[in-house]
Amino acid sequence: MKILALDFESYYSQEFSLTKMTNEEYVRSFDFEVIGVSVQVDDGEPEWFTGDMIQTAVFLRKFDWENSLALAHNAAFDASILTWIFGIKPKGWLDTLSMGRALHGTEVGGSLAVLAKHYGVGTKGTEVVTAKGLRRKDFPKEQLAEYGKYCCNDTAITYALFQKMAENFPPSELRLIDLTIRMFSEPVLQLDEGILTVHLGEVRRKKQELLSRMLIDKDQLMSNKQLAKVLEGFGVVAPMKISPANGKQTYAFSKTDEEFKALLEHDNVTVQAIVAARLGVKSTIEETRTERFIGIAKRGSMPVPLRYYAAHTGRWGGCLVADTEVTVYNTENEVEVKRIVDVLLDDLVWDGEEFVPHEGVVFSGFSEVISWDGVTGTEDHVVFTDAGEISLRSAMQGGHKIAVAGSPTQNNVDAARKSVRNYQAESFV
Repeated sequence: MKILALDFESYYSQEFSLTKMTNEEYVRSFDFEVIGVSVQVDDGEPEWFTGDMIQTAVFLRKFDWENSLALAHNAAFDASILTWIFGIKPKGWLDTLSMGRALHGTEVGGSLAVLAKHYGVGTKGTEVVTAKGLRRKDFPKEQLAEYGKYCCNDTAITYALFQKMAENFPPSELRLIDLTIRMFSEPVLQLDEGILTVHLGEVRRKKQELLSRMLIDKDQLMSNKQLAKVLEGFGVVAPMKISPANGKQTYAFSKTDEEFKALLEHDNVTVQAIVAARLGVKSTIEETRTERFIGIAKRGSMPVPLRYYAAHTGRWGGCLVADTEVTVYNTENEVEVKRIVDVLLDDLVWDGEEFVPHEGVVFSGFSEVISWDGVTGTEDHVVFTDAGEISLRSAMQGGHKIAVAGSPTQNNVDAARKSVRNYQAESFV
């Protein structure tokens, strides 16, 4: 059976990107635009095409998708575009990102650049960085041509990578990868917008009731510093904790902070009410989840956002939670702590030893999480502990301490600054 390797390049900007939105929100948005696509038939030469949506649809239709296996790296993204935008459903899906997780776990890394280097099948380009904020009509002719070469190179690397990985990869597992991708790209679950809207109103009503009982306003309740002052006014010392991201003290005002939750039983009923309101307002998981479901219901069926081999046990699942803090070297040449969902493609991420580039944050759906020793994540999220590399659940059950990454030194910052300058210089040669 033929393999059709493909790679879509699409418009993204500071605000409109997969670092700010889910894959479903991004592809189904009115702002979504395909800049171009490359397709490679088996081991042939990749073919680049750029045009409007209708022209791109005509180009894609010349390939025999219905009788071929489609191949991509992070196939859920390309599959959602191919199926939702162009109405094309191939015979099956192959995904080198999923295969990489199964074969290497955390040993190598899942990015196309890292896997390509590991297997020696080519070098991924960086032209995607300079495409930020550009619609197809905005590209200078020469830059669009270079972007096409970049896209074709990614497609060729993906095909070569698959040939290496497939040598000892069980066919039954390839079938599971296909099913996982299809659960996302060919959704059948229908959400009831009416029921969800009623539920959202009830959640907001209850939250407002909590706020209305308070003698403080919402801004005071939401601000850590202001809330600390309010509590101090009642003779309560604000609980503190050490941030696992930067090793500095920060307020312990979350629903996972036991000392803060203990104030729900404080002798002063006003303190109890304030803490209850803060937990009700700050813990917006149910509200934001309901809002997301309503958004999906308006746009279509609900994709199932599972990741194949998300844990070292081989289970499907997710990984980091939205509020996970990450240390980065940002575009303003400063070290900054950000939430994982706010990390930009241009940021260098601190991995505990150095600042490194990455390929963006991928939303993997909603999963229940647990917290242990300052880390919040899914039960099967792998963490480094005094007992080695184990799941977060195993660390909790065994009482193992989470290893804290070292903070970046001035040498690390200087190296990051040099890396950025070298890249900028190379980009303009």
